[in-house]
Amino acid sequence: MPIYVTFLKSGKTVAWDPAAESLLDFAESHGLAPAFSCRAGVCNTCLSIMKSGAVTYAEPPLMEPGVGEVLLCCSKPLQSVELDI
Repeated sequence: MPIYVTFLKSGKTVAWDPAAESLLDFAESHGLAPAFSCRAGVCNTCLSIMKSGAVTYAEPPLMEPGVGEVLLCCSKPLQSVELDI
């Protein structure tokens, strides 16, 4: 079953590319420019609202995001996700 990433504010829904390094890289490759700084899950600049879905982190973030939040820079979707970006 394909995984889709929906960027709610831009209205884009795109099939996830497993070759993408992270949701941040994937968003950028589709013309979006979410805020970021460290790209390592440390600064929380890329913290975004995840309306639905589930992600995994390549490395555990320094501080675990709250329910309904995601660090775009170091996460990949486990299932289809809706992001408030």
